[in-house]
Amino acid sequence: MRALPSGVAALLLAAFAALAEEPAVLHYVLRADGSDLRWDLPATLHTVYGKAPLLEGTVDAAPLPGGKWQVTSRIVVKAAAMATGNGSRDRKMREKILETDRFPEIVFESTRVAADLSRFRKGERFTVEVTGDLTVHGRAVSIQLPVDVEVAPEHVALTGTFLLNWRQYGLQDPSFGLVRVREPMKVVFRLVAVPVSE
Repeated sequence: MRALPSGVAALLLAAFAALAEEPAVLHYVLRADGSDLRWDLPATLHTVYGKAPLLEGTVDAAPLPGGKWQVTSRIVVKAAAMATGNGSRDRKMREKILETDRFPEIVFESTRVAADLSRFRKGERFTVEVTGDLTVHGRAVSIQLPVDVEVAPEHVALTGTFLLNWRQYGLQDPSFGLVRVREPMKVVFRLVAVPVSE
């Protein structure tokens, strides 16, 4: 068998090395177990605390030419599962405010993620800027927030905080009895995402 000229062999080796180092597409799914999504709502007598225990979603990142990445995410919260610890208040929230029979899901879909994913390695922590549409009660509002990313050996943790004004979504005033609430609501989250193979 005839050997390849040394220059051709070198070019082939370089091409194979480049392919081997090509960044892989990243696919992650959110895990409700271990994730935490809560909110604080200022009120006249006390702060109302709530949580959203049922959520799901995906985070995908695909490499682009020039070292950039296209990152997309979709997070879905089951509205009827949200709770504040007060049965009467929760019924009003689900039936009168959120109308969960008509609008069972609260959905966030990213439209832009500014991120340097060259740091996406185990043990690294960094911050990305996320812009997206948050749909509540059938109405989408664009929001922007920083999200802290922590890359652990078996999962990625996404942590952040943002303010939400319910009037933007056409919701009724969620005041309950003598408790008068005020905008904005502070939403705090720590989402755990695990990798999935294709």
